[in-house]
Formats: sequence, structure tokens, C-alpha cells
Amino acid sequence: MAEFSTATLQPGQTESNDQGERVGRSSGGHLVQMRRRVSDRGFAVTVDAEPRPEVPTEVLTHEWSEANSAFDRLMREY
Repeated sequence: MAEFSTATLQPGQTESNDQGERVGRSSGGHLVQMRRRVSDRGFAVTVDAEPRPEVPTEVLTHEWSEANSAFDRLMREY
């Protein structure tokens, strides 16, 4: 699996790989990642920002569609 090049990502820009994983820069410039979980089935979606009460910085899910929705939300909210 190829690694992502995050250094050149601009706010709002995303990349994905053939495994369904995604990485992007949120509208606020934070790194957002959706990766397959290693220890369990499913996905982990994270953002490199200070947590806010109304928006989590990490979402764990078994469903690809839920992970994509969480990724899109973090891209907008952070």
C-alpha cells in the first residue's frame, strides 16, 4: 500500500488509495485521515486538532459508509 503525501495537500483537498483509505486537509488546515483498523475490522477516522465538545477528533466504525460520512464531517467542521 502506498503512503500518502500530505505535505502538498491544500485545505479542502483529499487523496484516496485502492484500499478505500482517505487523507485530506480540512477547511481549517488540519490533517484528516480515514484508515483501516489493524486491531479490529473497520475504520478509524481522525483529525489532528484540539477536540471540541460537539465534534469528536476520532471516530471508530465497522462500516465504510459511516467512516466516509465521518471523514466528510471532520473535513467541514475542523
